[in-house]
Amino acid sequence: MAKAQKRPPTLAMKRTTAQDKDRAQYGAKRESILHAAGPVLQREGINGATMGAIAKEAGVDRATIYYYFEDKQEIFRTAIHDGLAEMVGALEDIAASGHSAEVRLRDSIRAVMRAYERHYPQLYIFFQDGATSSIIDNHLNAEILASGARYEALVEAAVRDGVESGVFATPLPPRMFAKVVVGMLNWTSRWFVPGGAMGADDIADGMAETVLRGIMARPARKR
Repeated sequence: MAKAQKRPPTLAMKRTTAQDKDRAQYGAKRESILHAAGPVLQREGINGATMGAIAKEAGVDRATIYYYFEDKQEIFRTAIHDGLAEMVGALEDIAASGHSAEVRLRDSIRAVMRAYERHYPQLYIFFQDGATSSIIDNHLNAEILASGARYEALVEAAVRDGVESGVFATPLPPRMFAKVVVGMLNWTSRWFVPGGAMGADDIADGMAETVLRGIMARPARKR
């Protein structure tokens, strides 16, 4: 009986082998490709972005890109996932820090803006109406919704602690005030571009100062 011919390994099998062999090097290369996809997305948009353009931006050939990702949708989905995981992880660390409500709120605003800057423009694309249908599948959509809910809950917790301790004073319930802060941060998708006169930290600190000037409780003036 003739021996069955050995099938050549698929790209998926090669990816798994390479990842197992040298995870650090494999991860670094994937990260560089993800980073390179940002400027291409910014210039060309989701529909106009191509694997060839991403490869050129990353300084590799198309074959190398396919060695790490199946298609451009996987590249952008991975970038969004990584950005959300980093952002929510930073917010969780801030929540567990034991710092005052004021410091936690300031740090939370800064953590979100840093994530938006680091993962620009991928973390912004799901705020753009009608721009994500070819990229965001049901699994990623569920992750986005869960991450958004957790992000809002962690901001709300800082506000609630501040109100209950008498440090903050606002006529809005903590949950509603948290929505105001989150909405302000998410709206930066309409105008923030890294590399401008003000970076993520500058904008975050300005936002935090504006928010806190409005809710910080002040001692009553003596007559």
